[in-house]
Amino acid sequence: MQRITVSEAKLGMKSARSIYNADGRLLLAEGVPFNDYYIKRLNEIGLPALYIQSPLSADVKVPQLVQEETRIMVTQLVQKSFDGLRAGKRVDLDQFKEMAKSIVDEVIQNRHTMIHLNDIRIHDDYTFGHCVNTCILATLTGVWMDYNEKELYELSLGALLHDTGKALIHKDILNKRGQLNPKEMTEMQRHPEYGFDILRRYSQELSMLVVHVAYQHHEKCDGKGYPRGLAREEIHEYARITSIADVYDALTSDRSYRSAMLPHEAYEIMQAGSGTQFDTEILKIFLQQIAVYPVGAFVELNNGEIGVVIQVNRNMPTRPKVRIVMNVAKQFCSPESNQEQDLHENLTCFVSKVLSRAEVAKLEKRFALQGFTAELQEQSG
Repeated sequence: MQRITVSEAKLGMKSARSIYNADGRLLLAEGVPFNDYYIKRLNEIGLPALYIQSPLSADVKVPQLVQEETRIMVTQLVQKSFDGLRAGKRVDLDQFKEMAKSIVDEVIQNRHTMIHLNDIRIHDDYTFGHCVNTCILATLTGVWMDYNEKELYELSLGALLHDTGKALIHKDILNKRGQLNPKEMTEMQRHPEYGFDILRRYSQELSMLVVHVAYQHHEKCDGKGYPRGLAREEIHEYARITSIADVYDALTSDRSYRSAMLPHEAYEIMQAGSGTQFDTEILKIFLQQIAVYPVGAFVELNNGEIGVVIQVNRNMPTRPKVRIVMNVAKQFCSPESNQEQDLHENLTCFVSKVLSRAEVAKLEKRFALQGFTAELQEQSG
């Protein structure tokens, strides 16, 4: 599996994941070869990136914490809620509670699945999908903090509703394809207050702990956040968890003004915020769930070998198991040869580089050419 931009899509490539829009409509099914129509359609809807099947890692599957069907249903609910709030309607909290419970149940069931790759969203759907991703990441963190069922449910619901205030932010600001100017940023930073004002109207149906997740998720441990400049224990633990999940998803998501960061890049940025922006202990637990080098990533080892990550080690996330696709002599290794490096066991080896999309594309082109040459040799023999 390889992540590419739509501009890099070529005829004959195959989608490695089904792609949906925020309405839940299928845009492209898994395994379907690209033709001119599909490539044109993907460009028209503003899709920033997609996952394609790679001939060098065709059998490598990326595990998911939550099923795609659940993601779609929850994303649709968030969008419907935003549209309703803009029209002056009430939030259907019963549906949100039901979806939060579904996410908790799936995350508990898949608690040993690490955080790999995010879903792909078209630009205008970012806010809705972001709420869902933040909820999933926060819930997994709560599971590994040994939260009980009631706490997990409150955390999940709070994280799912954390950006409710953005429903009152003008769409031109929310979906702007570029950096916000100072006036727009000031308005955007009011969304925690808007969210608090909306959700506290439901105090008979919602715990105020849930409401305060929306209010406090942009506060920072050093007191330099907003809207109130709270610090450390003044910020509720649910909000401290949601803040971490919120930032990680933002960093690893494609935005209209920048491409998504790779997990190891986001990992370093999150680490740099430990103790200032983020709660140190919670961040430590969160980062233990991150696949720094996700399954499907192509990496170069310090000995010159190139391979694809096939397994992540939770206790040593920077030392995954790698299937070698090109040896030190720069010769391709067949998948059947099962040449692997378990960096957890071979401590003299480590990942020195994550290959870029362009570098992987060159590898695949060379691999395909080598296969074509071998086929010609067989035919001539």
